[in-house]
Amino acid sequence: MTEIPLFPIKTVLLPGNTLGLKIFETRYLDMIAACMRENSLFGVVLIHKGDETVIDADIYSVGTTATINDWEHRADGLLGITALGMERFEILSTRTQPDGLTFAKINILADESVLDIPEQFQYMLELLNHVSAQEGRIRADDQGFCEILYQLIYLLPLEATLKQRLLEIPDSLDRAVILHAELIRLGVIQYIKPEKVTE
Repeated sequence: MTEIPLFPIKTVLLPGNTLGLKIFETRYLDMIAACMRENSLFGVVLIHKGDETVIDADIYSVGTTATINDWEHRADGLLGITALGMERFEILSTRTQPDGLTFAKINILADESVLDIPEQFQYMLELLNHVSAQEGRIRADDQGFCEILYQLIYLLPLEATLKQRLLEIPDSLDRAVILHAELIRLGVIQYIKPEKVTE
């Protein structure tokens, strides 16, 4: 069990992907300074109800640990950082400091190491490579199934609540089934029924 500071936001960070953050509140400036000084992690969690600037925002219980991948002093005077998602975690308990910074005791939620993409979901790799090319990103052929799903969820214009739901699902195959159904609903793909998958 580990304790880390939390950064509640209205965006979902996924393992293996990045998120640009603008830091201006004192509590988070101090948090980022401490993380950079100690080379430590913080947790990014989606806000369920409330605003990013309030202390008592209602947050989801599953988030992603993050490390600071890059930083800059922006032209508008704010600190800009790029957070790199590491691992999923579940919040066990929280405490809030007088300055409003919340710490959480967490349990890391390990993802299974599945390298092979099930045949019925091979199209997701092709879709990811197409979207990645549009975004100028590196092709994903050497990625495992779990990583491919996370990248696809990250790049597609899905609602934050759906991304959160997909983040919370512990099994890659179950995650792929839900994503497959959403891709059909959005008209991204024509209907292809996954075989040997229990919905």
